[in-house]
Amino acid sequence: MGITAEYQSAFASSFQEFFGNAKDIGWELYHLSSEPENDFPSWLTFTIRNPLGGRALVFRYHHLEHKFYAHLKVQVIPGEENWSLDQLFHKKGYTDLDADDILSSGGEWLFFSLARHYFGIIISYCPRILEPDYFLD
Repeated sequence: MGITAEYQSAFASSFQEFFGNAKDIGWELYHLSSEPENDFPSWLTFTIRNPLGGRALVFRYHHLEHKFYAHLKVQVIPGEENWSLDQLFHKKGYTDLDADDILSSGGEWLFFSLARHYFGIIISYCPRILEPDYFLD
């Protein structure tokens, strides 16, 4: 399995495990990747979007830099706000771990480790994070 399929599979199957079917809860799932360079895309994303709530969770992996970013995007007028999930979760006391900690210990199951880390926190502490009335500050 290639890196793109592995990334998509890890996040999609972990999403299903934690939250169930996206259509049943009114959310949309997307995945994108850059054009391959030297047989690998330079970046991969997995997005969970609540179209009625104006919010999305975006998980982005940069292969060449071995960096991972997790953001909550909130539509505001005008534009959108980007909230780092690592900073938000740390500020609220949900975890002391961040993406770098998971990247250094994820091993062969790196993408599953990342997905399960973030989805586990969301389902445990803030399952309504994509709802417009979820308070961020």
